[in-house]
Amino acid sequence: MESVAALGAHRLAGLLVRHAGRDAALAADLGMALLAAGPADRLAEALAADIQAIDADRSDCDATGSGGIAARLDRLRAAIAADLAPRAPQLAAELLERFLRLDAGVFGRCDDADGLIGDVFRLAVADCGRAWAAVPDRDPRRVAERVFELFAENDHGVRDDLVPAFRDALGPVGLDALEGLIRHRLGGLAADPGSWREAELIRVLIEIADARGDLDGFIALHELAGTEAVAVNDICGRLVAAGRLEEALERAERTEAPDWRRGDLDRLRIGILHRLGRVAEAQAQRRALFARTLSPTVLEEYLEALPAAERPAALADAVAVARGHVDVHGALDLLVRHDLDAAAILVHERVQDINPQLYRVLRPAAERLAGAHPLAAVLLRRRLAEGVLDQGQAASYGYAVMDLEAAERLSGAVLDWGGHPSADAYRRDLAARHRPKRGFWERMRQAGLDWQR
Repeated sequence: MESVAALGAHRLAGLLVRHAGRDAALAADLGMALLAAGPADRLAEALAADIQAIDADRSDCDATGSGGIAARLDRLRAAIAADLAPRAPQLAAELLERFLRLDAGVFGRCDDADGLIGDVFRLAVADCGRAWAAVPDRDPRRVAERVFELFAENDHGVRDDLVPAFRDALGPVGLDALEGLIRHRLGGLAADPGSWREAELIRVLIEIADARGDLDGFIALHELAGTEAVAVNDICGRLVAAGRLEEALERAERTEAPDWRRGDLDRLRIGILHRLGRVAEAQAQRRALFARTLSPTVLEEYLEALPAAERPAALADAVAVARGHVDVHGALDLLVRHDLDAAAILVHERVQDINPQLYRVLRPAAERLAGAHPLAAVLLRRRLAEGVLDQGQAASYGYAVMDLEAAERLSGAVLDWGGHPSADAYRRDLAARHRPKRGFWERMRQAGLDWQR
């Protein structure tokens, strides 16, 4: 950086101008920087013209072209938020509202499969809220009307966080005004109860209650919407923060959660029990949660809460639970952390149950086992290679060769194959089963493993 600065402003300016002639993005950035150095009204005019140009553009773009329009939008958004807003916040806020209304046209002609365009609009929501909050003489009721208009046009879901973004700009008066507008619209949906619009309106009311710090209103609205089970972590977290621990625990204990959320709910209950000083109950729930999930984090928390003298026996019990667990992959991951002997036995007994596609578990496990338990490491490496070959994943043949090389290096340290194929038998079997895969065997020969001779 210092050596570049030493070139001097004049020379650097020349380099910039020269390269801007060949780089449209650099030219746009340079032009915007020059405008930003001038009067705010001229900058605002240029930014408004850019918004108008994007709005008038009718060209389509597929998923591969969406990155370009996303970058163009983001440069414009950043210029409004960073260059104009500090000098003229109301001008910036109004331009950002116009910017947000570009979403319908842009999404109508562009494929945003990767979400880049949506991310830019979400950032603009936060920018717009900050810009309005910086306007000293703003009318909170008028801001509420603007927020409501933006919400009512939110057909693409990129303005979902309007209330959190505008909380400071709205203030208590604006939040009251926005609630009135939402409830009026909600009343007009009486002929169509349960519609998605009703759910969206109630969601905004929930956000308003949260912005006010109205915990009871927040809970009541979730109950009205039927979302209290989905939001139980949020509700209980707020109850805990408010010191209402018993209420939080009672709610957590009576909430039915789907299987994929049970662990989160269990951790929530455990945390509340600890804060209530009910350590024995928390530990019992940790044991049950570990027995179901084999979570290393839960086990560590359980052991840490025990007296040091009790930890070895508790760890031995955990190892026994893991060895008999239906989740062989979770068991392997846990055992290689805590008991390599038990991990090796698990591999010997259940290697065919192991999914070879889970290489992020299997390769680290093989590396940990290699020193003391070479047979278990060999079996895992073979399993990884077979997963590639059985699926015919030609693009991954290099990984299969790498794993078989590792297995070969370890085979000399195996004194007892324990009923598993020896190195010679395995070579013959693999050559027979996968003989047609010429690309694989060519890679094997290049690695010095010519098993087809």
